[in-house]
Amino acid sequence: MFRLTAACVLASCALARAADDARGGARSYTNDDLERYAHLRAQEPADAGDDGPAPGRSRSRRAPRERAAEAGSTTRDEAWWRREADRTNDAVRRLRDQSADLAEKVADLRREPGVLPYSDPRIVRLEARRRALEERAREAESRLEERARRAGALPGWLR
Repeated sequence: MFRLTAACVLASCALARAADDARGGARSYTNDDLERYAHLRAQEPADAGDDGPAPGRSRSRRAPRERAAEAGSTTRDEAWWRREADRTNDAVRRLRDQSADLAEKVADLRREPGVLPYSDPRIVRLEARRRALEERAREAESRLEERARRAGALPGWLR
């Protein structure tokens, strides 16, 4: 019985190997293959939200910093992005502090006797303002990250 099972397993392995060979098997890449595409490594990755170049203009394959320098605009360095991140973080901190103050006011209102904890108009209004402040804080952070990404700034510059 054991010999019959072993023979079946070996035969199935041989059939599977033959089927892989018939399909061509998996492609293995060598260093020579990679060297043929080395010129593509320096290219800027395609942006998912980009609709392509404007009509009449060709897409540049150079890095964003090189394009900005050629266009005559100033290249923003690490110090500029760190200052910008600090400024944005200060604004976000102020928004979050205001949001925390509103949350405390809501908690105080909910403790008052005779106030409906979730449907009182004052609580509903304060909660809406708190959510709006939180949303503004998130938007400010994402705007900075998106601007930095598009400008080619390194992620560590924003920390």
